[in-house]
Amino acid sequence: MPPAVRRSQLLQVINETFDDIDAMAARALEWDQEYEQIGCGRFRGELTQLVLAELQLNRERWSPGVLQTGTAPKNSWIFGLPLKAEGSLHVRRRPVKRGELLAATWRDDIGFAATGPTDLMIVVLPTDLIHRWMQVRRGVNGMDPDLPPRHWAVSAAEMARRARALAGLLNDVFDRSRLDVTEGLLTRMESRISDTILDMIPSAEVIESLHSRARIARAVLQLLHDRRDDPPSVTEMCEQVDARERTLFLSCIEAFGRPPAQLLLELRLNAVHRALVHPIEGTSVTSAASHYGFTHFGRFSSMYFRQFGELPSATLAKSLGSS
Repeated sequence: MPPAVRRSQLLQVINETFDDIDAMAARALEWDQEYEQIGCGRFRGELTQLVLAELQLNRERWSPGVLQTGTAPKNSWIFGLPLKAEGSLHVRRRPVKRGELLAATWRDDIGFAATGPTDLMIVVLPTDLIHRWMQVRRGVNGMDPDLPPRHWAVSAAEMARRARALAGLLNDVFDRSRLDVTEGLLTRMESRISDTILDMIPSAEVIESLHSRARIARAVLQLLHDRRDDPPSVTEMCEQVDARERTLFLSCIEAFGRPPAQLLLELRLNAVHRALVHPIEGTSVTSAASHYGFTHFGRFSSMYFRQFGELPSATLAKSLGSS
């Protein structure tokens, strides 16, 4: 397992409330922005911000409306996914339709306006991360800065689901704020954040031949076996087996009847199950789950129960009772 690293060495975090609109605008790390209140009533704002190297995951809430000018962190793209918007939203001087992804580059004046109380998830991705992701996962170089959001073919319901997933991830970080966080966990967190945004981009990939897909499936299975205690992201899988994402997905469906992420999850659950069936001194459910990359133990227990028909604590209790 990778060594535990203190959060303060790798993370910058903010979780604050504001009644001063200028203080909220100035508090956001690495942003150069100004806010103006639009709409009536006393200002109330809340900023939750997680910074991983250059990548950011933020949640901003305010009431009443806000007019934002300025720029995002340098050499990055900014993406916004509304959780709630009681008024209309506008970005880069045009209205945003319900369910539409908000997108701008660091070179743009964001030109964002929300005419009523709003709850917004914001992701900041560095351009070099986007270029690498696009090359590995889609086989193209970079992303067109003039790409209209309508090309991101995701329904309003799916956009809302992704916004809630990002909010849940941010909540998880603060739920474990008193714990040490491993470097591997931070890497997986970065991957989940970037994938939530970038895998909305449609693919124009040419699928490999059947023979090549069988080779890729064998390589994927070996990789996943070797990395059960350090789960690779889809981007890492693509790099390691030299395949684009659609080919990777199809290869696993054909060979194993499930996509690579599900296959990896099941291999990790099986590894935990074996550790609990054959415990060594000091084995606990938490230690076994953590060793194989599970960090949210409530969700882990639910997945384990679905897989094996009993809670992990019951598996361990039976094993200890028979030893």
